[in-house]
Amino acid sequence: MRIRSLVGAAVLAGGLIAAAATPATAVAAAPDQSTACSLTVTNLYYSIGMQTASAKLSGGCSGPIDIVLEQAATPAGPYQELPDALYHLQQSADGTAALAYFMDPAERGYCRAKASAGTLVAYSPAAQSC
Repeated sequence: MRIRSLVGAAVLAGGLIAAAATPATAVAAAPDQSTACSLTVTNLYYSIGMQTASAKLSGGCSGPIDIVLEQAATPAGPYQELPDALYHLQQSADGTAALAYFMDPAERGYCRAKASAGTLVAYSPAAQSC
């Protein structure tokens, strides 16, 4: 009789452990936070005598955001980065947003903002005459 009770207890305990493991598996199957993250950047706009763009991380992620100015002869590109155009880059305290000010390029053409944060890259939705 004791053996049967021990075997029954072991089976019951095994069933409880298996049942407890099932929710852990369901949680592990949920998408991780990095796949929910997204990065967006605004179109360039003229502010305080400079080209300005802002970028935002969403989906619960944060970190440093870099914004650069790219220029091309036509709206279709190809675009080249203007590394000396950045005047000031300001990061938000919580790491979810950034604001960049750029000097006007010496040559006229079309400009767009390119934002990057980790492996995420985003471009402004439309090229602006600059």
